Amino acid sequence: MERFAAGAGAPVCAALDALATRMGLGLLLIDRQGHPRFCNRTALDLLGCGEADGLDERWAELQAVSISTDTRAAGGASLAFTADLPQNGSIRFLRGESRPTDDGQEVFLKDRRNLGELDLELLCASRMREWIHQCDALVHDANGAVNTIQLTLELLDGQWPGSMAGEQAREPHRRNHVSVIRDNLEKLKGTLRKLAGAHDAAPAAVDIDLRDLVHETAATLRMPARRRRIGLDVQVGDRPLRIRSNRARVRQALVNVALSRLECMAERSTLVLEANASPRGIELLCRDDGELSGSDRAGIYRILPAEFAAGSSTDSLRLARAIVEFEAGEFQVRSEAGEGTSFRFVFPAARA
Repeated sequence: MERFAAGAGAPVCAALDALATRMGLGLLLIDRQGHPRFCNRTALDLLGCGEADGLDERWAELQAVSISTDTRAAGGASLAFTADLPQNGSIRFLRGESRPTDDGQEVFLKDRRNLGELDLELLCASRMREWIHQCDALVHDANGAVNTIQLTLELLDGQWPGSMAGEQAREPHRRNHVSVIRDNLEKLKGTLRKLAGAHDAAPAAVDIDLRDLVHETAATLRMPARRRRIGLDVQVGDRPLRIRSNRARVRQALVNVALSRLECMAERSTLVLEANASPRGIELLCRDDGELSGSDRAGIYRILPAEFAAGSSTDSLRLARAIVEFEAGEFQVRSEAGEGTSFRFVFPAARA
């Protein structure tokens, strides 16, 4: 499809088209009058255009339903947006970014319900990262149970120093010590069961009470938060907050955001995990009193993998956004000087 004018700009357009196609992105080049002058095959498929004849009409429809007009990235003029584009009784869930050029604008489109190869690689890396933190927490719990059992056995065996040694080995203390050992053995078994199943992922969408997911995430984060001297607060109500989604993925998104924030928060600050119901659906909120770093602030709205520095916490945020949108949710970020940073996931409530 030759939709761009020949001349000095043609090689640049061709190179940009090849890069976008290789990365699975739809590419639109818009002229100064707001009309498409180039569109690659991926963009035509995403917009639901069999051929280029309907492109102008579909572009107008996309502009009409585009939202998130307040997501302009700091320090640049790029504009990110999401759009639910109806077509023949179905919905096309798109995410895009518009950037100004000398003769108009370039627009990149992506199916936000589709996790690409890079997203899946990041998902595996993030799960391994979470697995390490889970192991830290579970080892801490196991050590507590083992130490309690060891000390109680020393009491029963008369090894405790001082005059109380013999007394502790006799009734009724003996029965109490045996009960303590039994209880801690059960705790140890429970910890080992969690350790054995910590890597399991839910194969499909299930009903989730987000209150449980928040408490599980807080348990995973407790050890890294304590090491960094950061407070961890959980705020959930008494009423169920149910969504239907992939439990492992939603939890991964929340852990990614929370860990990325823990790594850059100052000592003595507090990270809050919150779940509540709102008119828009069920919300998960991760907030603190810090601000986004420069790279995170500039990168959070990007959809091109090249925009994310390797090893940056932006990788975790990018994957969290991909997961939330893949699970039919909305990913929102707010970071203001003096007001802190908040990440909000909004999911449709599960039908009763």
